[in-house]
Amino acid sequence: MKYILLSILITLTLAGCKTSQVIYNTQASVPVNISNETMKKSIIDALLYKRWRVLKTNDNNIIAGIDVRDHYAEIKITYNNSDYSIDYQNSDNLDYSSSKNKIHRNYNKWIKLLAAEIERNALLANR
Repeated sequence: MKYILLSILITLTLAGCKTSQVIYNTQASVPVNISNETMKKSIIDALLYKRWRVLKTNDNNIIAGIDVRDHYAEIKITYNNSDYSIDYQNSDNLDYSSSKNKIHRNYNKWIKLLAAEIERNALLANR
């Protein structure tokens, strides 16, 4: 009986340790009116501050990547003067599942923190 209870407890504990979540792609509006160039600068400054690398820029798109220990993620940011979106592009060692649209929860944290920094930079640029 002890072993059955112990195995049930271990199973429930492991079931509660979910490390993957649905991929968080974000689309947001900034509450200020700024130029495309200012939005681009706000995004690049946020990326650098959060330790992302800018891999490529072109018309209203930025591709960026981040290395954290042995994990890698790559995103595409599309922007204009009033809004932006952050979309998943690629990753390594983040338990990505295309069929389930899931990834390690840390990826989602990185994206939420980056989005908050972009919005902060845009607000500061408008002062």
